Amino acid sequence: MKSKELLHELVHSLSKSEKRYFSVFASTHKESNNYAKLFNAIHAQKEYDEAALLKHFKNEDFVRQFSVAKNYLMNLILKSLSNHHQKAKKSIELNEYLTEIEVLFWKGLYKLCHKKITQAKKIAEKYDLTHYLLLINYWERRNEDYVSKTMLNEDVVKETHLYLNRYNQQMQMNFLIKKMENVTKSSIKSTRKNIQPVVEIFNHELMQLKEEEINNFYTKVDYLFLKGVGNALLRDEKKEFYYKKRLLDFLEANPHQIQENPIRYASSLNNILLYYYFQGYPKEYPMYLDKLDQVELKFDHVKASFYDTKYNLKIGYYLHLKDIGKLKETLNEMELWYNSVVSKKSMQAKMICEFNMALAYFFLKDNKQCLKWSNSCFKMFDMKAKKFRHDLAISSLILQTFIYIDLKHFELALRNIEWVFSIAELNKYGVAEMAIFKILKEMAKEEKITGFIDELVLIINKQGKAVINLDKDAVVYWVEAKGY
Repeated sequence: MKSKELLHELVHSLSKSEKRYFSVFASTHKESNNYAKLFNAIHAQKEYDEAALLKHFKNEDFVRQFSVAKNYLMNLILKSLSNHHQKAKKSIELNEYLTEIEVLFWKGLYKLCHKKITQAKKIAEKYDLTHYLLLINYWERRNEDYVSKTMLNEDVVKETHLYLNRYNQQMQMNFLIKKMENVTKSSIKSTRKNIQPVVEIFNHELMQLKEEEINNFYTKVDYLFLKGVGNALLRDEKKEFYYKKRLLDFLEANPHQIQENPIRYASSLNNILLYYYFQGYPKEYPMYLDKLDQVELKFDHVKASFYDTKYNLKIGYYLHLKDIGKLKETLNEMELWYNSVVSKKSMQAKMICEFNMALAYFFLKDNKQCLKWSNSCFKMFDMKAKKFRHDLAISSLILQTFIYIDLKHFELALRNIEWVFSIAELNKYGVAEMAIFKILKEMAKEEKITGFIDELVLIINKQGKAVINLDKDAVVYWVEAKGY
């Protein structure tokens, strides 16, 4: 994206309160009046049109150096956002403190510098922001010669070593999180293939520690998260539930941390709700689902993660309840929201959302919309590597296959099944899944469903609540529609 388009994107990303603040902020700078005009003109454009802007402002002096004017406006907006959100996140507030601390130090105002260091340190310790504590301690060590009678404050040195050790633990745990993400990028379901890497993660020295031996908040959150997800993949339901519930309880015992970083809370709710999903939606499910609506969201990045979790889980729940009214209402909300943010979403997030919408439309017997979303989901799948979220690709193809069989487009159904087999064989799918695919292939070849549905029902019923790569609901909804 070119710089001029980035400016257009920045202008249009501002919320109503951010725009109001910018208007006031710009009005306090006399030289910014022209840039406020430029801001309003860009905001009025749905698509960026520089030629129209140049024509509109042809009599303004700043047009002579238009690239400079655009750069100034971008910096002015960013400064406005920084001031507006100074108290929104403690990390932003600490950045301001560090700037003040450095300025005061270089001006030789050591006592005031010490006061700011003390204030910043108190915030960083409360929120366990180790990387900020290291920076604060750096300035504390530099400033201490001017405010302390001792040449070297040993307490500060000890603290620095403590923070370094905690930060090192945090970075190692973050590395393990990335390794777990690589495991779940193929499929979130338990397979023979992903057991070994989970065992390797659990064998790491940090994962051998007891929870009480971990002092850093973020390291403990990652530790509990890994234990919960890892035990799910190892099919230890008892330990899976313990650690997923423990993580949620730990976060809720630290509400100031949820306010600072709600994404972790959304992730923990997602994990406990996924556990309950595979247990058949017990009575606790709606209670946890409601928690997603109770968190204050301040930034678009956080909103995107929360809404992903909320809409995907609500669709699953209303499908379970067979509540068509609530399902349609949620789908309408989700599509409007999704289309407005799709360009900012990761590939995995897009695939998950699009498959869930496809599944919901399949249940509602809306073939057109189901094909639209399932096809869009599958197009994101790399058919050369056949790895990244192969479970979603397979399930999308199966949805389409059922529709093609119902519409008697058997040649299209066969094409899909061939793709399914190529993906499933490479990723070593289980016996039950392969048996389902073989039945569907026979249906398409024989161009009939009579005699095959009973076999399909038998296999699905045998699965119970077992976790398999294929989304079982896709098959269940189809056979139920046939009267089974």
